[in-house]
Amino acid sequence: MIKIVIKYNDKNIEQFNISGHANAGPYGQDLVCAAITGIVSGALNALDINYHDKVRLQVLDNEVIIQALDLNDKYLQTMLNMLKIQIHTITTQYPKNTQFKEVS
Repeated sequence: MIKIVIKYNDKNIEQFNISGHANAGPYGQDLVCAAITGIVSGALNALDINYHDKVRLQVLDNEVIIQALDLNDKYLQTMLNMLKIQIHTITTQYPKNTQFKEVS
């Protein structure tokens, strides 16, 4: 199961934790994993290019952590909200393979 936890500070997104495997198909054929990986990889690249000094990005074994360092940057928050919407779209379609949680 892919677990996504989004942490808020007030109403602003402070952190994403994405971990696990969907196990929705054989290795190399897991469309749920491919969808989440594509969305997160694109977001990591965009955040690194556009907000390098305003985020901390960690790509670990089986886990990605995205931490906003400037919670008041409205453009950064817009990008993080877009990532949330994209991930949530996949998690609503594949609830058996994903877990989506928002915490404050």
